[in-house]
Amino acid sequence: MQHTSCVAQPFYRKREAHQSPLWRILVDHRDTFLWQYERRFEQSHGRLPHGTEDALEKILRCGDPNYGLSLLHCPDCKTHLAVPFSCKQRACPSCAKRRSEDVSHRLLERLPSVGYRHVVITVPKMMGLRKRFQQDTRLYRKSARLFHRLLSRWIPDQIRCHRNKRNQKEYALPGIIMAVQTFGSGLRTHPHFHLLVTDGAFFPNDGGFYQMGLWDTAALTEKIRASLVQSFVARGILREETAKILLEMPIERSGFSVFVGESLTLPDNEADIRRILQYIFRSSLPLKHLHYEESTGQVQYRDPRGPWKTWEHAIHFLSDFVQHIPRARQHQVTYAGWFANALGNLKDPLEEPKPEQQTRSKASRYTRWAAMVLRTWSIDPELCWQCGQKMVRSRTLFDPEELRRLLKNLKLGDYPSRPRSPPPPDNENKVEGSEGGQTVLWSDEHSQVPPGGWENGDAA
Repeated sequence: MQHTSCVAQPFYRKREAHQSPLWRILVDHRDTFLWQYERRFEQSHGRLPHGTEDALEKILRCGDPNYGLSLLHCPDCKTHLAVPFSCKQRACPSCAKRRSEDVSHRLLERLPSVGYRHVVITVPKMMGLRKRFQQDTRLYRKSARLFHRLLSRWIPDQIRCHRNKRNQKEYALPGIIMAVQTFGSGLRTHPHFHLLVTDGAFFPNDGGFYQMGLWDTAALTEKIRASLVQSFVARGILREETAKILLEMPIERSGFSVFVGESLTLPDNEADIRRILQYIFRSSLPLKHLHYEESTGQVQYRDPRGPWKTWEHAIHFLSDFVQHIPRARQHQVTYAGWFANALGNLKDPLEEPKPEQQTRSKASRYTRWAAMVLRTWSIDPELCWQCGQKMVRSRTLFDPEELRRLLKNLKLGDYPSRPRSPPPPDNENKVEGSEGGQTVLWSDEHSQVPPGGWENGDAA
């Protein structure tokens, strides 16, 4: 009987957890970071997000065969396959990448063939607005509801239609897919909202779609600024004097920004829409741009589109990384308007069930791992590489003793020996970074006090 493991296969090499810099950082400094967070970072970053310890533990176990395996075997040539489990955490870079590919693929099969635009709404830094999002993550969900309600009213008002349809414009709805992103370049706190919006609205009586045409970006930005500031005042987040300053400031200097991309249609621009969907569902931390120096504890993030950033020690990197771990049951994607879940316009196409499928249970909403590997690398991992036959899933292994014997037989599961990473220094009070090769202080990013020069728009 031949034993082998999926970890050694080319299409699965990205799941070798021991090669990931994030895995090595967590192994070396997770306990120290959790122990010292309150003393070092609570004043500048706020309280440790709820569920952080559990999320870091699951990320650490992602793709590690020592915590469980799913076994497959070929009935013809007796070849065996061992597949480790993934954590499916939204903060895990590897799982988030697969999720973005899966969601974008499924949505493209359901989206109607109309025009779409990529819209980005950015919240400014001045008056501590971003700090308030960091302190209360529920503001992301509340602001998302505000934005999609505003767009659901504003877009139909801009549509020109036949006079017989004008009395139905108030019931027309645009299709909105909104994703909340809390991060900017170098894991800085940067609240913004990515939207894929239909370039027009659907009329409910006949389902007809009417194109919108040109977008008045300046008017839309002004409406979003006024609505968000008034909402913050009503919730007691901003004082009326502060809100008056924000509303009287010229829109181009206020820091509020609305980007509207060019119109894209399906199926002509399917590749561009797929790229937008993958971008708005992306992870906060692409692992391919992360570098960890074990001998010094230094972490570098090299952004291909901007300056690179250096954390002098790994616990400073973790203090920024955990700010973007969503809390349990926190919605990060909203389907609104014509695409709202209650309307069911994005459901799977109706298919006549086959006789053998009528007695099966409801299918999972997750795409099978084999289908995702086949879609991404054009290789079917369930096909035996010895004889080409379909492999059969036998069972899963969780028992530590069984796992130990199997991994010993496969010569897997041993953690690599690495140099001991130094502990963080005790004589520092600020988080330092390096941008463009020059060392800078990142203290103002989390300050409640408006940064210097905000009245001139320099810090927006």
